[in-house]
Formats: sequence, structure tokens, C-alpha cells
Amino acid sequence: MKSTFRIILTTVMLIVATQHSFSQKDSTAFDNLIGIDKSYTGLSYLESAVFGFHITYTMKKHALALGPHIAYHDLFEGQSDWERYGVSFMYQYFPIRSNRLFSPFLYYDMNYGFIKSSRQVLAQTEDGLNTYGAMREVTTNNLAHHFGIGTRVNFYQGFFAHLSVGGGPSTFGESVKLRSLQSAYSDTKTSQHPFANYETAFMFRIGIAYQVGLSHLKKGNPCCD
Repeated sequence: MKSTFRIILTTVMLIVATQHSFSQKDSTAFDNLIGIDKSYTGLSYLESAVFGFHITYTMKKHALALGPHIAYHDLFEGQSDWERYGVSFMYQYFPIRSNRLFSPFLYYDMNYGFIKSSRQVLAQTEDGLNTYGAMREVTTNNLAHHFGIGTRVNFYQGFFAHLSVGGGPSTFGESVKLRSLQSAYSDTKTSQHPFANYETAFMFRIGIAYQVGLSHLKKGNPCCD
């Protein structure tokens, strides 16, 4: 009888110790989180990629992130002289409890980009009889909605690595100005509504984030359980 009781007691203690161990590794088990996220996002429009900085707030099965594009580059070096500004908003839903060390999620991302590019070209006059040198300046407004899947891994107290892929509808409009390099010809400009064109947009995102529990901030303790 004593042996049976010891076995039961030992089993209970092991279960409690295991749960305690997981709770120590798990920084989202009992608290809402807020933090920062540094990510790299590849976007199909103009084959561009951006580095983003987000403020992220996690609430058990939900997470919200908002932040600007802080750097950019051309994925395939097709455009030599251009610049991009933008902002993105992301909502994540964790169908499996978000306090797991490995957390798959569904997401929606709204990504706005303001893109400017310029290059020297040969332009034709309206009658098509002459050509002249001009600087072609293009301003583009792009709004993309991405839906997809991803996963988040808690690899250290408060630190997360994440990866996601998705796609969805995108709209854009261009304003094109030909700035003549010869005084004999005048400048020309054509403009589109920012949502005049439609295309299917794709994206992938990889990043790392640090989040801390709100209760720890209130206590003045920057570390996580």
C-alpha cells in the first residue's frame, strides 16, 4: 500500500514539475504581452523587399502589429534608382493556444507602399516624328491585402522568431512625369487614381521579436517568467 502511495505521489510530483518547467520557458502563458518586432518582408509588387519595425501586442490567441517600412531594396536589381516608404498592419490568430513554444497562426496583413523611381529615357513627341532625352519619374501608390499562414517560436524568454507566407488582392496607381532634358520640348505628365489597377500580390516575412508581460512592466520587472 505504501509502495502504491509513493508511486502515485511521485507521479503527481513529476507532473507538477513538468508543468512548472514549461511555464518557466513559456513567457506568454499567463499574461498579455507588448513588445517590438524587426522583420524582413518580400513583396511581389516591383519585386521589392522591406525591413520593417513593428509594435506588437499579443493577447492569448490574438496579436496585433503596426509599424513603418524603415529600409528597402530591389530583390532582383531591376530598378537602379528608386525609393519606397510605407507602413503595414498585421492581425494574427492562433488556433492553438498562443502560449505554446511552437505557435502556428493565421494572419491578415495590410501593406501600403509609396514608391518613387526615376530613369533617363528617350521619349517621342506626340506626332511620333522626333525623339528627345527625358527623365521619366514615376510615383506609385500601392495597397496590398495579404492572407496567409505562419508560425512563431519562443526560443528564449520573451524572444520569438517568426515566419509567414501569404497572398491576396492588391491595387495600385501610377503618376508618370516626363521631364524634358532639352529646352525645345515641354514636360508631360499622366496620372492614375491610386486604386486604378489590380493584381494578385504575394509576400513572405521572417523576423525576430521581443515581448514582455504587462504585469511585469507594472511591477518594474523587465524579465519574463
